[in-house]
Amino acid sequence: MFKPLPLLLATLLAIPVSSFAADAIKIDLYLAGALKQSVSLAGPNAIAKFSPNGMPNTMIEFRLIAPEPIIVEMKETTNDGSAPEAIGRIKLHTPGSSIAVADIKGNKFHHPYVLTRPD
Repeated sequence: MFKPLPLLLATLLAIPVSSFAADAIKIDLYLAGALKQSVSLAGPNAIAKFSPNGMPNTMIEFRLIAPEPIIVEMKETTNDGSAPEAIGRIKLHTPGSSIAVADIKGNKFHHPYVLTRPD
């Protein structure tokens, strides 16, 4: 004979956690004061890969580490003959905050990006 409580608990444990939608976080990528890309990431370990507008030899990848404060891992890959990639973690504390990627210790990104967390 089946007992309703264990059956209910087993059913609830089988529901995928990803089915509960998380609010998307937004990050703007600037280069020389010009907006190159706006990215939205939702859910744990969300990934966005793109080539910034006007930069066909460069690929940027963002991976969401934590939603609040926003922590993302940024990877820049180029195929222009220089060092192939640079990786760093960025923390954006509050809406409206920004950080120059060149400020990340131990990483040499090919371009002086600025990441901004829109309001």
